[in-house]
Parts: sequence; C-alpha cells; structure tokens
Amino acid sequence: MFLTAAVGAHIVGLAFDPAQAKFQLRRCKMKTKLPTSVALVTGLLTVCGPLFAHHGAAAFDMTKPLMFKDAVVTKYSWINPHVLIFFDYKDDKGNVQHWTSEIGSPAAVIVVGWNRTSLKSGDVITVYVWQAKTRLPVGRVNKVMLADGTLLRDSQTGADNGGRADTDLR
Repeated sequence: MFLTAAVGAHIVGLAFDPAQAKFQLRRCKMKTKLPTSVALVTGLLTVCGPLFAHHGAAAFDMTKPLMFKDAVVTKYSWINPHVLIFFDYKDDKGNVQHWTSEIGSPAAVIVVGWNRTSLKSGDVITVYVWQAKTRLPVGRVNKVMLADGTLLRDSQTGADNGGRADTDLR
C-alpha cells in the first residue's frame, strides 16, 4: 500500500511494507525548474505587457492643428483611457464631416478644467484638432472654445505649438 501527499515542493509518500510491518517515510523532490520558469515568465509578461500598450502623439500630425468653428457636439464620452469628443462640422461647401477626437484620461484632464459635464450633445464649439496622419476624420484635441468663451485645453498637447500647456500645474 502507498499513500502520497503534496507538501510544498515535495511529495511525501508513506509506504507500508507487509514483510517488515512498518511504515517508511519517503520524500521525492518535485522537478520545479520548468514550472517555476513558466510562472516567472508569465508573471513578467502580465506585469510588463501594459507598458507597451500606450501610444504617444506619433499617430497625429503635430505641425498645425485644424480649426473647426461652429462644430456641433454629437457625443461626449467621459471614459478611460481617453475622453472622446464626437462632433459634426459643416465645411465651406456644406458637406458635413463626422469627427472623432480624443483628449487625455479623465484623471489627467480634470486638473485643467474638464469634467463629465463639460460638453453635451448639441453644444456648438470651436475645436482645434491635431489630425491623424492617415487623414481620416480623427484626431487629438488641442483645445476647445465653448460658446461662452471658456477655453479648455488638453492635458498633454494643449499648447498652440504642440507642446505642453500645463507647465504651470505642479
């Protein structure tokens, strides 16, 4: 008869030898090199993976923001990882363009004046956007001028030259 139990990294076995009428304790060390290595690599990938997930402003043409005067907000999403502003803009020919733009995370933009009720559908705004290099109607917001004259800037690229506009925040 043989009884086994796992204790830590060892297997403890009790064997009954009928000829000797006694129990013998045997220890068998488990091979832990491979499982330990797999667990370590998995743990490192889990922890380090998000470091590679975020992008910078490389996707946007940061040479000059586009200005959309009298744009109409169609949706405002106060979500992570970026707050999204959806708006329609009618060009000189009367064609309506549907734009999607982003600003920083809620935690980052709240310190420069944004909140979950800063915009609502139907608001008429002037928005300055760094357009995507793909030339699709998407971009990163530089700043937004509300109808009452309030100026809201992005947390990271709100300066007119594409630099930081929050250098006085400490």
